[in-house]
Amino acid sequence: MKNLPKQVNESTLKTNLSDMAHSLVRELAMACKKMSIYGAGHPVAAKALDKPYFYFGKIFYFKKYVNFNIQQGNLFLLNIRLKDSIFNGHIIQFMQLRDINALLFEQNMSLENLTAFVDQFVRRVSPRDPYYQLSRFLDEKEIKTIEVNSHRAFNLFENWKLYRGDVEGDFSVKRFCLDQLGDNLKKLVSFVDAKTDFLIDNYIDFYPDIVSYLLPEKISSLSSVSIRNVLSELAHEVNTLADEEAKAVPFNLIMSIFRLITGHPERDRIVEQLDNRLREKIMAGGKFDDTDTETGKIRISSRNRIDGLLEEYFSSGAESSDALEFSDAFLRLLKTGQQGKAVEVVCRLMDYMSNANPDFRQKALGILMAVTDQFNVDLDRSVFESMVNDVVNRLATRQETYEYSELIWRLFDKCRFEERFDLMAKLTAAMAMRRQLETGVTVYDSMTVKKAFENINQKEIIDQLIEAMIKGKHDTANDIKEVLVAVGSEDIALALSQIISHPIRQIRQQSLRILAELGKSSLRVFSRIIMDDTWFERDADRHELPDHKWYVVRNSIFVLGSLRDQEGLVPLRLRIADNDVRVRREIVTAFEKIGGEEAIDLLILMAEDPVREIRVSAINAIGLIGNSETVPLLIDVAGRNPMDTPRIVTVLGKLGGNDARSYLSRLISDPEMLSNLAGGQISKDELRLAIIRALGKLGDDVSLNTLKAYQDSMTTTQKIFFKNSPVQKAISEILSKK
Repeated sequence: MKNLPKQVNESTLKTNLSDMAHSLVRELAMACKKMSIYGAGHPVAAKALDKPYFYFGKIFYFKKYVNFNIQQGNLFLLNIRLKDSIFNGHIIQFMQLRDINALLFEQNMSLENLTAFVDQFVRRVSPRDPYYQLSRFLDEKEIKTIEVNSHRAFNLFENWKLYRGDVEGDFSVKRFCLDQLGDNLKKLVSFVDAKTDFLIDNYIDFYPDIVSYLLPEKISSLSSVSIRNVLSELAHEVNTLADEEAKAVPFNLIMSIFRLITGHPERDRIVEQLDNRLREKIMAGGKFDDTDTETGKIRISSRNRIDGLLEEYFSSGAESSDALEFSDAFLRLLKTGQQGKAVEVVCRLMDYMSNANPDFRQKALGILMAVTDQFNVDLDRSVFESMVNDVVNRLATRQETYEYSELIWRLFDKCRFEERFDLMAKLTAAMAMRRQLETGVTVYDSMTVKKAFENINQKEIIDQLIEAMIKGKHDTANDIKEVLVAVGSEDIALALSQIISHPIRQIRQQSLRILAELGKSSLRVFSRIIMDDTWFERDADRHELPDHKWYVVRNSIFVLGSLRDQEGLVPLRLRIADNDVRVRREIVTAFEKIGGEEAIDLLILMAEDPVREIRVSAINAIGLIGNSETVPLLIDVAGRNPMDTPRIVTVLGKLGGNDARSYLSRLISDPEMLSNLAGGQISKDELRLAIIRALGKLGDDVSLNTLKAYQDSMTTTQKIFFKNSPVQKAISEILSKK
């Protein structure tokens, strides 16, 4: 079989060896069956062998050997454990009948070699037959391209990784070759420009051009720590050896490694963290230009290829572009450690996305979306982050075109898949800056941003973000919070409303904080909950809501209050007379947060609640958000609720104004008015003390003169008798400070 000329590229390296292996064993089993029936000279048998020979050729396109092995009753081909099938059974049966555990087919095998082998392979012969041992038959026929139970057949099987072809996985040529290359840096250095025989000696049977193509990718995938450890180990050898010739061996290996890692994405970091003496010796050893090596040529070729494609696709006469071809070339840049060049390419494509030519914009969009799919966000972090940052900058400077909406969505989706919530937050924050709220209506100054938000605002995505927030770490949860707030849709508010009663307190608090920042979206969602009578239904003999309803209602009221939006008063005022005192208590707190004239009016109503706790809370809230204009309303309430008068009087002192001063002055000066107000339900001294303190709180001259006049109006006997009373002490303390 001829060694076909191989064009190594990303497409060919994606070839699935498992599919080939299963196809080969199927066709070989069929050919063996026909050979056993018709014999070698029959045209049917000869034609049947063409198909397995074809599949042998497809595998030999990439590697020198095809191995069959039996282990624990399972058939392996190319070290892939094949799925159970009738075809496997036929091959295993033929092998076991001849006591064969390993077969090895070499790339130079001819069709005649395969025909002779299969003809003998399917024969049922006695162990006493001289050709029972197939290896003897092959030796006599001088067939060197097929080996039976040979050391090489066993060694390759034992030294290669085993794969499960009966489960889903990556069975590409690239994956198999990278696995064979291993992670031993010292060995990888020796594979540069290596020949086939040397590779075979190291149990690598892929051809040198494939190895050379993938070697830069393998080197770039090694961690900087592992490379630095090898270099430090070699440096130790250089420093401890006395003989100069002996030192040359590890030092030359160090220099070879540095030439090899020229394209490693963290090369500078590796150098910086080396021992100073070693770094000086390396730098003194000369420039690390690998352009003359096979790997260096590959890097140059990949750069030239990407530049050529850009020139071809975006020239004035270009009509079409192949996004897959470009993404393969771009992936090659990344895999050969040329992140700097990749960033440059991304920036150029972004420029084309902003171009006035619509064809250029569409081409650039298609290519960038294909390129985004190729990213491994962890390995290609710097390039991916630069792409996100470029989009953020263009949004900030209003350079985006409508095509950016699709690119933003693709980047967001990639971040979501890779759980890069920090980048998602950065994208959505930049988008949110292009959206305003005008008179309760969301207005976008960019259709690109509006479309991107519509793409992101999907139930599946929202549910995934919330799930990640629940299960994620603290820093991750903060990023997710920023994303949810930036999107700010009613769908998000509705989804969060489902977990505001979560058993974990931290999650409840995080959800409520997000809802409080969602503004009108939260307002609409939670207003609907409060206005929905089904949430307030309970058994006829119960005042309190069932727990599962109470938690939702409580949190809904909390969110409406936290929003501090006057529109939140509309649903809340419907429930100020609810039978559950807990509901009324939460509503008072919400009114206090919202504030405003209408909230004060509603609190005045709640200041006459049948439960004193609610009345006092409402009066206190009025004291915090009311003003002097509220005083007449409170005075009116005081006349009907003597029990709350001391609290109301105290609040009047806080609110101030002429009405408050006049009312308090009359009360302290008119014993009959004070007695009527107390109504026999509270102590007149308690009420009098509250009035004095309220006047002291007002602190103006009129109020202080009223207190002094009250004190002067007392008889000598009263002054002596009540000298140490709370009322006298309060008056003396207030007047002494003025």
